Amino acid sequence: MRPKEKDKRIKVAVLVQSLFTLLIIFTAFGIAYADSMISPLLVHKSQHFRVKSETIRVVTAYNVGDPRQTDDTPCIAANGEDICSALAKGEMRCAANFVPLGSHLYVDKIGVCLVTDRMNKRYRNRVDIAMEKSEYYKARRFGRQKLHVKILDNNLTKN
Repeated sequence: MRPKEKDKRIKVAVLVQSLFTLLIIFTAFGIAYADSMISPLLVHKSQHFRVKSETIRVVTAYNVGDPRQTDDTPCIAANGEDICSALAKGEMRCAANFVPLGSHLYVDKIGVCLVTDRMNKRYRNRVDIAMEKSEYYKARRFGRQKLHVKILDNNLTKN
């Protein structure tokens, strides 16, 4: 075999090996990327939610009904709901500016809460968990935490 033919075969073999390696890498990346595109389901109190997105956010707590922590209507949320009554019934409520009112959020350590209130506009990416006025010390102990927050799709609820 001539040296030129041998060099040509070696180059072709290296090219084929490189293409095969790239094919494996792109296939693995494609599978991994496709898996991340499938939205997981979250089930909470017989309701099914699809997770739209997930991130780590600063989460705080505030006391509904305490005029020192709210505006001049301490029990009325931004959507017009009486949050004091909702909390008394055991329902979870929160404030957030990065999603529309009526959205559901899943917050680690807390569970699913309904966004019914807004925060000061300087807190664009925070979640503020509503607690009853009598839970002042519980809210203080909760403090400021960085927690996983999942934005849930409301359109998938089932009973």
